[in-house]
Amino acid sequence: MIYKFYKILLFMTVSIFFTNHAFSETKLLGTEKYWKAYSTRIDKTKTCFITSEPIKTEGKFNKDNRGKPYVFVTNIKNGTNHEVSIKAGFNFKKNKDVIFDIDGNKTKLFPVDDRAWSESTKVDRFLVQSMRRGQKLMVTGISTPGNKIIDTYSLSGFTKALRLIDKSCS
Repeated sequence: MIYKFYKILLFMTVSIFFTNHAFSETKLLGTEKYWKAYSTRIDKTKTCFITSEPIKTEGKFNKDNRGKPYVFVTNIKNGTNHEVSIKAGFNFKKNKDVIFDIDGNKTKLFPVDDRAWSESTKVDRFLVQSMRRGQKLMVTGISTPGNKIIDTYSLSGFTKALRLIDKSCS
């Protein structure tokens, strides 16, 4: 039950981040190669997250119909640490897995609309450890119309950016 609460809080944080109003309340903590670290407050709760955009996208789809994709790792002060999620920029097809592939090691994420998460904090810890050691992350999903889309992210700068949010939201 508590984990679901944090998922909802993360969804709200990410949604707020991507509105104009949020930029006045969201503080950039730093940039490390392909990753940016931020902190924000929602109802007196401090939330920190790192995010990155794909360096490459593959698939046959109308690029004008897609929003910006991102991968996130989020810390909530006195709450969740290292929660992994993605924002695809398109709605996922129901009952289709989202594959989170770090240097060939694949994990299934569960999709909800245009976002996806791991199944547990234990999986999140495993993913973050893999991302620290990894070079490349590939996220594969199937859009509502049935298009397979693969976003490739560089993990260069991940560990240093993660340290920024660990320090700010510890």
